[in-house]
Amino acid sequence: MRITHTPMSRDDALAMLGPHWPPRPGATMARIGSVAAIDHGAVAVHTAEGRPGATWWAVDGLLVPQDAGPPPSLPGCPMQTVPEPAESSPPLDTP
Repeated sequence: MRITHTPMSRDDALAMLGPHWPPRPGATMARIGSVAAIDHGAVAVHTAEGRPGATWWAVDGLLVPQDAGPPPSLPGCPMQTVPEPAESSPPLDTP
């Protein structure tokens, strides 16, 4: 397996992700920034020599589900589930 990274600005990476950012609660994401010096940009994963790879957009060191599919399982790269957002205020009692 070969992984290549093309750095880009956070704004450009967000523009490429479009509706996939922010990731939805319950989605699986990969923290590639914890194992490689990747913050924002394109991450291409080539699983077979001489074959094209699949590319995911990284933002803040995270690979989230996008048009290329769910994030790939990469060696040493922790996978996490996007948590449900905390309630900002208690629900109102209604009669």
